Amino acid sequence: MNRREFVRAFVQTSAAVGAAAGSLSASAQRGAASSPADFDANVARHPSLAPYKGVSDAAGVGSGDLRCESLTVTGQWPEALRGRFYRNGPALFERGGQRYQHWFDGDGMLQQFSFGGGKVAHRGALVRTHKLLTEQKAGKFVYSAFGSYIASDLPLQGPDSVNTANTSVIEHAGRLMALWEGGSAYEMNVSDLSTRGPVTWKAGLEQVPFSAHPKRDADGHLWNIGSFGSRLIAWHIDPQGNLVDAKIGSSPYPGGMVHDMAVTEQFLVVPLPPVKLNFDALRAGGPEQAFALDGKEPLRILVMRKDDLSQRKVFELPAQMVFHVGNAYERADGNVSLSFVGSPSTQFLRQGAVSVMRGEPSMAGHASTQLVELNLSTGRATLSALDDCVEFPQIDPRRVGQAARQLLSTASWMGYAGREGSYHGVQLRDVVSGKQRRFDYGANMVVEEHMMVPKPGRSGELEAWLMSTSFDVKRQITLLNVLDAAHIEDGPVAQASLPYKLPFGFHGHFAV
Repeated sequence: MNRREFVRAFVQTSAAVGAAAGSLSASAQRGAASSPADFDANVARHPSLAPYKGVSDAAGVGSGDLRCESLTVTGQWPEALRGRFYRNGPALFERGGQRYQHWFDGDGMLQQFSFGGGKVAHRGALVRTHKLLTEQKAGKFVYSAFGSYIASDLPLQGPDSVNTANTSVIEHAGRLMALWEGGSAYEMNVSDLSTRGPVTWKAGLEQVPFSAHPKRDADGHLWNIGSFGSRLIAWHIDPQGNLVDAKIGSSPYPGGMVHDMAVTEQFLVVPLPPVKLNFDALRAGGPEQAFALDGKEPLRILVMRKDDLSQRKVFELPAQMVFHVGNAYERADGNVSLSFVGSPSTQFLRQGAVSVMRGEPSMAGHASTQLVELNLSTGRATLSALDDCVEFPQIDPRRVGQAARQLLSTASWMGYAGREGSYHGVQLRDVVSGKQRRFDYGANMVVEEHMMVPKPGRSGELEAWLMSTSFDVKRQITLLNVLDAAHIEDGPVAQASLPYKLPFGFHGHFAV
């Protein structure tokens, strides 16, 4: 399948999605949708959901952007902690009196925290994608999104017609990129977060998906996947930012959701959960019915050689939803160890991410750490499910694809009251000993993904800072938190306070 066939298949399938969504009954649409006024009324009763309001660019280009040159710092900001901390996530949810039905639909907004010498600055900017600029000019939404039907006659020209660039972010070889699931990476300017445009790695590969969770190995090479329909694409970018190769192979579970992947010295490791977009359910009931997990199908783990995608093994595990991978590495016995966060249902995808768009609390569903041993000789997989409630697993970035003991996650404690489905803590788990170490931010904080930032000149896994954003519900502002990994139980050694709240994001990245 070449690029032209790939894009044509996308347009045809997207037209089918639009037709399916367009057949929703008026009552079903009213039941699933929320107006801006409905959201505002509901969030007054549930102030922890206020960041889901998002931003507006109704006044023109740049009107949705944010800037603060000097944040208020409490505690002792580490002198050696210098660089740029990025966050990306959906941020624009309302236009022309319409409000998206699903959290994943919002247009992406990149956040950049820059710091050095104890000073912290913030800049936030919407990613000026083709979609955002087209809809800004029209004054309304004109493209259907992941979980929201938008009536429109505007034709699709390929994946980037609906690319929101809202999922993740990476700075590689001097190039800053906002990432999405199904289309091009969007390049941004590091100095001012202006949008440079979609990245084409090679002529003929325009709009071919470059997914949201690339992995940079210990040698500085960047690996990624892309998927659509029956095809998987494996990308290899060298440390200088040049395309080495882009291989296209087949998927053992065509049409399934592929969100994250892992890399080892020799292999790409890709979880394929048994979840597909259900057109019949979409016709009947909207996004809450469209993303069911098929319990009759296994969770497949695809292991492919980096240099030859046809050399592969597919492992099968009990059905579960997988968004995020922790790490994978090759053991001395030749087997592959894999860690990820798995959930027995798609409750968050179907319900939680819909309810918050209405300003209504919803439990996120239980997800926990899973450790898997993949025997490449026998094709057998051995699974150990651990007892925790976590998401957004991270490891020391210097150990990607290698053995790492410390697994960092954003966490909740089971039975904790008043959470409204959000995370309130951070956890470090030693995957060898099983020991868990935690910090609870408290009942009035909503905590987002944490990143591990190695201390300069140090090599130990715990010789790192932990960095995250959180939302202070009482003050209605966003905080930037810095913890010492070796003393996580003590909480932040420093916090920087913004004078405003940021939309909740998905994923982050640290760069020097």
